[in-house]
Amino acid sequence: MKVSNDQILLGKLRFQLAVTSAMLGTLELDQILYIILSGITHGEGLGFNRAFLFLSEDSAQELKAYTAVGPVNAEEAHRIWESMEEKRLDLDRLLADYEASAKDARAHALTQCLAGFSVPLSAATIAIREGDSGVPLQALIARAAATRQAFFFNRVEAQFEPPLSGGGTLMVFRKMAVVPLLQKDAVIGVILADNTFNGRDVKPEDMDGMTTLANLAAIAIDRARTHQRLKEMAAVDGLSGVCNRRHYELRLQQEISRAQRNGRPLSLLLFDIDRFKTINDSAGHEVGDRVLKDLAGILRARVRTEDLVARYGGDEFVVLLTGGATAEEALRVAEKLRQEVAERTLGDRPEGSVTVSVGVAFGLSEGLDGSELFRRADRALYQAKQEGRNCVRSAS
Repeated sequence: MKVSNDQILLGKLRFQLAVTSAMLGTLELDQILYIILSGITHGEGLGFNRAFLFLSEDSAQELKAYTAVGPVNAEEAHRIWESMEEKRLDLDRLLADYEASAKDARAHALTQCLAGFSVPLSAATIAIREGDSGVPLQALIARAAATRQAFFFNRVEAQFEPPLSGGGTLMVFRKMAVVPLLQKDAVIGVILADNTFNGRDVKPEDMDGMTTLANLAAIAIDRARTHQRLKEMAAVDGLSGVCNRRHYELRLQQEISRAQRNGRPLSLLLFDIDRFKTINDSAGHEVGDRVLKDLAGILRARVRTEDLVARYGGDEFVVLLTGGATAEEALRVAEKLRQEVAERTLGDRPEGSVTVSVGVAFGLSEGLDGSELFRRADRALYQAKQEGRNCVRSAS
């Protein structure tokens, strides 16, 4: 049956309304991104097989694979299609199904396939023409970021080869649409959608829908980040100026959930000022307070914006590395911070008179437990104290 232009327009408006309404109902970034990518892949939306979102985290100068929606392979594609048919999961119900999706390990498999992907925002672009094969996925994302233009290819085959350490398999992308996310002329992300499994060509009208969603996504992401910053401002420790313990505990659970979805590890660094009581007793509590402020300032200035710095209590501070650092990288970060503290003047005390001991705990995404991660870091910190202070020790 032929569909009239009015029916097509009505369908587009209904789709845009469903996605916009769902996004307005939440300020949680991960849920907003789920809504956007689900709109791209659902049959009542744009109907792509898969959708991927690459995001620059605030002031970062690179795009990383953040989340994805869709099947890993053709068999999984068929299973998802049958499940949606059986559940009669229309677009509205799918968009409201975020909580169930967040708890389904299979829903995160595609995101985990891209673990380790990143591309600098300043990356040079290469020429890509219809008919090319073996094009690095990074080249497509870099092109969208550099040109700030949407584009599609129907006869290009792209691929992503995960780092050897990740143990992943080669991913292939065909029939692709790529759209940048812009906020005040700055690139904050890129969406890629493909039809690798059904082979449907991307059409110009698909790009209209992708561009509309990209505009909505950029606004929603900025809104969610502003909300998160306001929450963090309200969760600041009054003395040190970094996050308080309550916010750390809330954020830790969020980061564990995100790590499990993305297949990334987390590292926790626990700092304790050596002989802090002696400083308070000999120089006074005002000097002690300035030491705490100065230490917090060093930690905050020397880690990424996306990492978490919090005052856990007393003279203990926590740094949560959320970017997927390896155990070796976490140790290097801890050692650099320890060394900088030892070389600085804190609280107007003589250089080198204030030092810290550091315990480091590393946890893979599978089976991550926040309490256990902290206990391991605490045991490593105790070891550092026992072995002379002013050193870094790692949990076994």
